[in-house]
Amino acid sequence: MTPRQETIHKWGLYALATLLCCVGQGLVLQYVTVLGVFPFIYPILAAVVSTLEGPLSGMVYSLALGVVCDLTISAPIPCFYTLIFPLSGLLAGTLARKVLSSGFLSAVVTSAAAFVLTGAFHGLIFVFSSRPAWAETASVCGRELALSIPLVLPVYFLFRLVWRKSLENQPTRL
Repeated sequence: MTPRQETIHKWGLYALATLLCCVGQGLVLQYVTVLGVFPFIYPILAAVVSTLEGPLSGMVYSLALGVVCDLTISAPIPCFYTLIFPLSGLLAGTLARKVLSSGFLSAVVTSAAAFVLTGAFHGLIFVFSSRPAWAETASVCGRELALSIPLVLPVYFLFRLVWRKSLENQPTRL
């Protein structure tokens, strides 16, 4: 395969894995409620792909994921996920490349960072709408993070499988 075909194949597999996770979120996870929240897989997707692919590719993937989320789920403001997920992807990719090694532990840390960033952005929206609610926002973010963080394991291994498959297909150059 040519490098262009390999890239199309890899990102096509990423899109299929993302679709599988989105279907799981829509058909199963949104009906599992514990302490008033349900697991939220989308920040984990942005963080894991950015951890594996790096800041630039991860940010582009996160931007596309944010657009899909904004078109399919409700948010406090228009384009909420389109704004926050690329920042999460950039943060995750940078942390994975510069601070942490790119592995499962890195995926857990960057996923937690993506949740904190999303929660902080929610809090800012409440501040700007003249309803400061930092305590409630932190509580919801913490409960959502605690409920969602176990999902990093299956998501990480699913996307790592795609990532390793794409590495195997690359020809060695002399």
